[in-house]
Amino acid sequence: MKAFAIEKKEQCTFTTIDHTAPKEGEIVVAVKVLGLCGSDLKTYQGHNPMVEYPIIPGHEIACEVVEVGPGVPAGISVGSRGTVMPYTRCGVCPACKSGRFNTCSTNRTMGVARPGAARPFMTVHHDDFIPCDGMDYSDIALVEPLSVGRHAANRVPSVDGKLVLLYGLGIIGVGILIELKRLGAKVIVADVAKDKLALALRLGADYALDIKDAEFDSTIDRLSGGMGLDIVFDAVGSAKIVEAALAKTAVAATIVFVGYHTDTIPFNTKPIVSKELSVYGSRNALKADFEGSRDNLRSNPALKDLLVTNRFAFSELTEAFRYWVDNRGSVMKILVDMPEGERK
Repeated sequence: MKAFAIEKKEQCTFTTIDHTAPKEGEIVVAVKVLGLCGSDLKTYQGHNPMVEYPIIPGHEIACEVVEVGPGVPAGISVGSRGTVMPYTRCGVCPACKSGRFNTCSTNRTMGVARPGAARPFMTVHHDDFIPCDGMDYSDIALVEPLSVGRHAANRVPSVDGKLVLLYGLGIIGVGILIELKRLGAKVIVADVAKDKLALALRLGADYALDIKDAEFDSTIDRLSGGMGLDIVFDAVGSAKIVEAALAKTAVAATIVFVGYHTDTIPFNTKPIVSKELSVYGSRNALKADFEGSRDNLRSNPALKDLLVTNRFAFSELTEAFRYWVDNRGSVMKILVDMPEGERK
């Protein structure tokens, strides 16, 4: 069957790969809609240090079961719609033993450290399948990225009634915003893209601030009463944002780092110690996060109309990446409509 591969920086091709028959506990799914992730864009631009080329990208999947192998539970059958958790887990490392499979020490994310979903069919284990019956494929394709944001928001023990500053309004930042509002937080969002700031207000943000605005710092001081913020989320991952996050927290506040930078970022640890800050990292998502995001999308079908900014055909995947490079500020989520294809 035909798959899309990134051979090296900004060079892509369609290649022929073999179909893998399902083994014990496995299912074959037809990929119906594929979402493009920021990690896919970094791979296309040659900025993803975790990728070895060539690589088939893609891990935000809406799919339908077309074949069931032996040992698969009766609840999963041909015709079932769903998405796939794109992470691997060893089951024996400290993270896995504590139930935090999302950060398994040997995780190999689909489309990053192993072949991804930019192909008509995939064989996956039934444990990784998240049923989404009755949902539109476009909604299903949003489950994974929103799950990552949902997971990040829940890294903090309690956000109810807290004043939160969220840096970065990519799809992960949007997922954080949606979950923070569900949990009762008062949220200030910060970005440089006016379209994304306007979207955040429609999604429930209490305040939307342009980071480049000359009055940004004074506005934060006014909103926090000069005491600093209870919680800061960094969904950007730049040195300036790390420094700003440390400076804008209140005493005994919390910082959650979701975005990461490929370079080492030096920073002053004094604010962490003197304010006794709690610092969390957040990576990927758990099954409960997938299920929660699925249920939210199921009950809010209009959400996709706000988040999906562009669609391309599978044959236009290279054009999709080029478009994203040229329109970073306006793109929220690109979906790719997959062909029927043949399992050969």
